[in-house]
Amino acid sequence: MRLNNVSAFKSRASATMIRRALQNTCIDKGATKGSKLLDQINELAQKGVITSDIKEWATVTRWIGNDAAHPESPEVEIEEAESIIALTEQLLNVIYISPAIAEERKKIRNQKTKKL
Repeated sequence: MRLNNVSAFKSRASATMIRRALQNTCIDKGATKGSKLLDQINELAQKGVITSDIKEWATVTRWIGNDAAHPESPEVEIEEAESIIALTEQLLNVIYISPAIAEERKKIRNQKTKKL
């Protein structure tokens, strides 16, 4: 990798950071800390924390993130980095945002029904 190739450097850095965010998410959701990311993804799927679709998204993200983390691996293309960023945004929406919205709506609904 050449340092003057800023786009390639950004893609590699982005993919590495996304992989790390994925692993932190796995740990936050109850996967065994210190395990390999693949094992953590599988653990969350077995526990029903993530669906099979999300498991696939996470696995693709892990592959590209692994390539980014190791200098001897293939370069991470801009499109690959952008795709795992999009996948991770969706994953975080499903795991964190949607449940929080649903919980908030549930609280509001319960407050409304108590007033009746």
